[in-house]
Amino acid sequence: MGDSRFINEVVNRRLNLIEKCGGTALYFKTEGPFVTGLGRNHPVENGFAWHQSLGTPYLPGSSVKGIVRSWAKVWEEEANEVVNRIFGPRGSDSPSVGSVIFLDSIPVDQVQLKPDVMTPHYGPYYQGNEPPADWHNPVPVPFLVVDSKQDFLFGLLPRRPMEKLDKEDCQKAVGWLKMALKYIGGGAKTAAGYGRFEQIVPRSPGMDWLDKEIDKLAKEHNKSPSKVLAEMPMKVAESWNKIGEQELKRMVLTDIEKRYGQLWNHPTGGLKKAKKIYELKMPEGAGGI
Repeated sequence: MGDSRFINEVVNRRLNLIEKCGGTALYFKTEGPFVTGLGRNHPVENGFAWHQSLGTPYLPGSSVKGIVRSWAKVWEEEANEVVNRIFGPRGSDSPSVGSVIFLDSIPVDQVQLKPDVMTPHYGPYYQGNEPPADWHNPVPVPFLVVDSKQDFLFGLLPRRPMEKLDKEDCQKAVGWLKMALKYIGGGAKTAAGYGRFEQIVPRSPGMDWLDKEIDKLAKEHNKSPSKVLAEMPMKVAESWNKIGEQELKRMVLTDIEKRYGQLWNHPTGGLKKAKKIYELKMPEGAGGI
């Protein structure tokens, strides 16, 4: 679900915003089914929250804020003074806002959806008309969920980036967010185990490109992927040189340097020749860690 080009553009903009505002970006992967906006109006009675411009599932920033606030107050038993400072006091008539801004959670790439079903057995009881009984007819209710192993980007910003207290509050909220998504989840049906997230370290496009290229060279030359970098540095450099997009080129070069480690600073043999290609073909100041 969704267009990868538009999703990547929004993700990059979001990351730039978080960086400029001194915030924290976090990546999480769904451990199981995740559903958002189930209570919204819908022709089949089960709504779904679609991002207004991406057309993908997302978790609104207000929901993220509510999850973290609940964790801080109920599970961490944080003082009301701290909770009100970070999240803002309850009530629409309050002129105060919290010291931390919670951004919408958006997918990192196209999202896989799947159908799910819940089957209430005691409809009249839930409607308050009759006590539960075995002769009531179960009514299957289909609804959409986000599948497991889907990556989402969360972002938190200090409201006043230059204020030390707001920065500290932001980091405190980051810790609460990690715990809340792991143990109580986000979205709907969390009591049934839906909406659990596991924090992940994101893979950059540079890492993906380099892994694919290494696998390709390994198959072409009948070598193991682990030997390609060590024994064929010139081949990797030649493939890298054919990349047309400068930003991707920079990211790939950064990952190449990391994989060579200390050997990059004291190259020998083929790596020494390959490094000259990188230095020659990369604009000054565009590459490097």
